[in-house]
Amino acid sequence: MITVLRNKRASTPIFTAIMVLVFAMIISAVMYIAYVQIQTTNIRNAMKTGLSNLAYTISEDTYTALRESNFDEYADRLTRTSSYRTMLEETYRADVASTVPLSTSEYRITDISLDFTVEGKKIRYTCTCDVTFYVNIFGNTIPAEVTSVEISGSHTAKYGR
Repeated sequence: MITVLRNKRASTPIFTAIMVLVFAMIISAVMYIAYVQIQTTNIRNAMKTGLSNLAYTISEDTYTALRESNFDEYADRLTRTSSYRTMLEETYRADVASTVPLSTSEYRITDISLDFTVEGKKIRYTCTCDVTFYVNIFGNTIPAEVTSVEISGSHTAKYGR
């Protein structure tokens, strides 16, 4: 091996092999970054779909609350921890899970949460989650990146007082 390294003709193939390995690593890193971006976009789209269904439910309930003249009670129920809010969060998680798997060998979606704020008759909702991406190296699964995904929307009550 030492004679190969001392041989002047062997320096070119070794340099070439090192350069090929470096380029392969760079291409692998670029492809992984692209994969993470694509999966994050898919997860964000699933969250948007769940948010659309959530907006429809909130719109129906807001209309009912305004018709019965108890919008303030509805707003309190929405912004504080209640069984109604828990039901909305569970429905939202189920909608997201029906669109995209929450856990695979490549990623895991955790900490799905909803936050509601009420300003006058405008209800704002923010949905957040953390996505942990995993890499398989030599048979071991290693967390490689944690990305936070946030989607927000709003609904303005148009009926009533």
